[in-house]
Amino acid sequence: MKKSILALLAICMIFHVGCTDTNNKNIEVKENKENIAKVTGEDKEILNRSEELSDIVVEIFGIDDATTIIFNDTALIGITLSHDGELTKDMKETIISIVKEKDSQIKEINLTENPKIFKQIDNIVSGLLQGNSYDDYILEINKIIEKINK
Repeated sequence: MKKSILALLAICMIFHVGCTDTNNKNIEVKENKENIAKVTGEDKEILNRSEELSDIVVEIFGIDDATTIIFNDTALIGITLSHDGELTKDMKETIISIVKEKDSQIKEINLTENPKIFKQIDNIVSGLLQGNSYDDYILEINKIIEKINK
């Protein structure tokens, strides 16, 4: 299942790369005229980094699946634990340590095992792979961050 999803994501990535405007290096969005969020770097680079982090997290014993989206210097990571698995403090610390070691640009990690939030993050990644802009997801990403931090 994971291999077929990865193959589908790779195909979508190829189409995404071929059909995108590479002049968009910095995107700035204003939210309620008070909060300004910038998404720096090309979408492709961010998605590649996100996928690498997901791949690393899945290799941790007890984790069956992981999805990641990077937003500025924050990584939102949704995980699915193996049957009867439990997200322990040690496992959280291991994930945070590995992610920060792999990607030095990540300063904050929002980790969740909530299946609904996992699905939301995965849907955002799928939308981005299909060529949608980060602009379309900024509000949703901010809401996810708020949910995880509650």
